[in-house]
Amino acid sequence: KRFSASGVVNFTTLHLSEEDKMLYVGAREVLFALNLSDISQVTLQRNVTWKTPDKKREECSFKGKDLQKDCFNYIKILLRVNSTHLYVCGTYAFSPTCAYIKTANFSLVKNDAGEVVTEDGRSRCPFNPEYKSTAIIADGELYAGTVSNFQGNEPIIYKTLSQGTSLKTENSLNWLQDPAFVGSAYIQESLPKGNEVGDDDKIYFFFSEVGKEFDFFDNTIVSRIARVCKGDLGGERVLQKKWTTFLKAQLLCSLPDDGFPFNIIQDMFVLTPSPEDWKSTVFYGVFTSQWYKGGSESSAVCSFTMDQVEQAFTGRYREVNRETQQWYTYNHPVPEPRPGMCITNEARKHGVSSSLHMPDKVLNFVKDRFLMDSVIRSQPLLLKRNARYTQIAVHRVQTANKVYHVLFIGTDDGRLHKAININKKMHIIEEMVLFRNSQPVQHIELDTEKGQLYVSSFSELVEVPVANCTNYQSCGECILSRDPYCAWNGRQCVDIRKYPNKAWHQSIDEADMSSVCSVVLNPRFAKSPSLRMPACQVIIIPANTFRVLPCKLRSNLAVRKWEFSKAAGHFHYPSREGGLVVVAQVDRQENYQCWSVEEGFRQLLANYCVRGEARQEEFIILPGESRSPHMNTKTYWNELLVVCALLAFSLVVFSLFVVYRNR
Repeated sequence: KRFSASGVVNFTTLHLSEEDKMLYVGAREVLFALNLSDISQVTLQRNVTWKTPDKKREECSFKGKDLQKDCFNYIKILLRVNSTHLYVCGTYAFSPTCAYIKTANFSLVKNDAGEVVTEDGRSRCPFNPEYKSTAIIADGELYAGTVSNFQGNEPIIYKTLSQGTSLKTENSLNWLQDPAFVGSAYIQESLPKGNEVGDDDKIYFFFSEVGKEFDFFDNTIVSRIARVCKGDLGGERVLQKKWTTFLKAQLLCSLPDDGFPFNIIQDMFVLTPSPEDWKSTVFYGVFTSQWYKGGSESSAVCSFTMDQVEQAFTGRYREVNRETQQWYTYNHPVPEPRPGMCITNEARKHGVSSSLHMPDKVLNFVKDRFLMDSVIRSQPLLLKRNARYTQIAVHRVQTANKVYHVLFIGTDDGRLHKAININKKMHIIEEMVLFRNSQPVQHIELDTEKGQLYVSSFSELVEVPVANCTNYQSCGECILSRDPYCAWNGRQCVDIRKYPNKAWHQSIDEADMSSVCSVVLNPRFAKSPSLRMPACQVIIIPANTFRVLPCKLRSNLAVRKWEFSKAAGHFHYPSREGGLVVVAQVDRQENYQCWSVEEGFRQLLANYCVRGEARQEEFIILPGESRSPHMNTKTYWNELLVVCALLAFSLVVFSLFVVYRNR
């Protein structure tokens, strides 16, 4: 299912609301409320326009911005603030503004005079629509990672919204170095209640920035994870209205053999089994590199565990020499309570129950030593060359024997890769082309309850099911797909979420098709597809001409095998895409079969009968169809005569010129 609207672009902000079963979409100067029962159904859609006044657009243009590109209201924040309202912020022609939407009638909240009630969006929403930012609401508080000025050179992590004190990062100390935020997450580390640690909930931010700790001739980009505590109130004398718990560490996704780094994070998905089981959280990120390896761009998927993250944030600190700007490991004693940590039972033993009570020596320490020494390392789970990954979502799937993490990864040309980690190796189950026109995947929203993905681009929104088990038409295909959502029930490939009685069979790790299918196949359905020989597709082409016979594999792990008679062996060669280029011979018909072979399972994918005739037309005769012309074959005889004539004329002119010059 698809959704688009005439004249509306930049479907970059999505919010999936489980409370009212709606998908809220933010685009340029308009917002939509789509019913999850059918996002394409016009009668179920609602929208609200939030245009930029002409005066604001003129001011934007006067400041040197493009009137037709920059001076609009691009929606950047769309979050649920309570059970009745959404919080929305837009660039508002380089004048960030925020407002509230009442979900009951999906309209902007207005005052008694009928004017939209707005708030200053600075430090919450970026000025520039191209700037990467992130925002999340936790317990009524907005946590945003963005920039706070028109020029875009004052990055900030900001907390605001409720009646409490607003907090922000300290710009003068360079806590952030030109960051590009890609995501944020709220993790309830205070759970379970009454635990012996007595920790606080935390908000994590993911971004890439310039790594000042590296002494390199060029700016080295690094990926970061930063965190702050939900209960942070700032300091009383030191770090007033500033974060007292801001710490950051490097995320490094690199190849195991030569250490080639994928140093620019593009997106991060935080997979937590349940709020209480936050220690089992896994961070899945997609990364690219600022350098090229092998002359082509590559992307990688890396994962990091909560244990790795906690070890980094409880390890050593780094500090900088203000004179030389060199960073080094801090090896001296650390004050108590530990700087940058939330208020825990250990801190309470020291008489510290709030960040306002934190000793000045602790705050002065963390003010200058906000970077952790330990690097959080990972190796690519999935490496894709000649591709640029942009977004990722991960679904936790429970099968009969095991839990699998299924990855859905978007690319910059509008494709979606569905992948799974099997025996420490990634297997791409399928690749889908999402959009009518090639354009980057802007956002992926996963509905775990319905099993649907909502993927947005510049011009449209697409709904995609997490699985299409009916595409696998035999037991062999079903088992070899290694799709955790799919299983064979003896008759057909079914979705295990729709058949919870577990009267089905899977073999995801081993893909043991032979044993599974031989046991469970009903005799009526036991015949292998490889034994059911379809009639060949007759193709008649002019003699001594080339023709490419396509053959598309249905599995990424299968091997393509072409079979043909010995007589045809001298008149063919493989194409780069896996097809077969054949040369037709006069008054002869040759049979070419393309087979898929995987784990002993053979399946006929294509069956062609190619015949050459002395004529200037090409025919394709499908089984059961009559013979009809398909296309005219173009010859170049006339062009050849023209070229020869021009060449002869040129030679004559040149000869006359030489004779004349000699005289």
